[in-house]
Amino acid sequence: MSSRERAGIVWVLLAAGGFSVMPSMVKITFAHSTFTPMDIAFWRFLLAAPLMWTLVLVSRRSAPRKPTSDAPIRQPLLIGMLLSAAALLAFFGLERLPGSTYIVLFYSYPAMVALLSRLLGEAIGARAWLALGLALIGLALTVPDFQAAGGVGRLGVALALANAAVVAVYYLLSRRALAGVVDISGASAWMMLGTLFVLALLIPLRGLQMPPNALTGLMLLGIATLCTVLPVFGINLAIQRIGAAQASLISTVEPPLSMLVSMFVLGELILALQWVGAALIIGSVVVLQLRPRNRLDISIAYEAG
Repeated sequence: MSSRERAGIVWVLLAAGGFSVMPSMVKITFAHSTFTPMDIAFWRFLLAAPLMWTLVLVSRRSAPRKPTSDAPIRQPLLIGMLLSAAALLAFFGLERLPGSTYIVLFYSYPAMVALLSRLLGEAIGARAWLALGLALIGLALTVPDFQAAGGVGRLGVALALANAAVVAVYYLLSRRALAGVVDISGASAWMMLGTLFVLALLIPLRGLQMPPNALTGLMLLGIATLCTVLPVFGINLAIQRIGAAQASLISTVEPPLSMLVSMFVLGELILALQWVGAALIIGSVVVLQLRPRNRLDISIAYEAG
């Protein structure tokens, strides 16, 4: 294995690790503030957008040649507006579900991508349908007991699955909009601006809270850096070194990492059946990536968090 390949693996593991801590950081923010999901979503992108643009500009200046960005503007901005819905659904879902349960439910989106691709006319083989079946079985094992959880549990599950569906649509749109684009980081930065624009429009309707204490501010900064900017740049750098398919495959370590973080940081109880469900959902992602043709590249969906 070359040093370039080793660096790619390290970057994709850092990206997966960064996103895996977001559910726990969001839970801590909720516990130590009166923040609403919209407050967290807005502060996440308000802090992440300038950091992303700073890294983009620094990377361009440090390049041996001064590259000319080929990133489109209008399409990434529109896709970023769609991304705002995913961000809000994520935080509303985390408000109602354990972080470990939420992240595994969210990771059903690759199976949704397969189904939507088939509806749009793309040929889907037997392995993709097998992946969809594995994901559905995994979901059935992972979701909480509805009789014990009541209406709040059902709503949380619905929000998590809705977030996965939005991300699946976002991925399909992004794959078409960014086909052939070299400056993926620049396009990602424009998407963040689109997301921030929509969230800012909602402030007059809902209001906005300032961070009430240092811990909340620290969590917001962590969500913006570790759970947003790092995953986006990490996965892009990994793709350059080891390719999109391998990077996506390695990134499937994210759900069990998130469950481990929730278990140790928040003290959440992870049942044996939930671990089996998580393994089946991860298996569905692996099966998708092992398709011999027309592999579904899930890496860009990291921006949805």
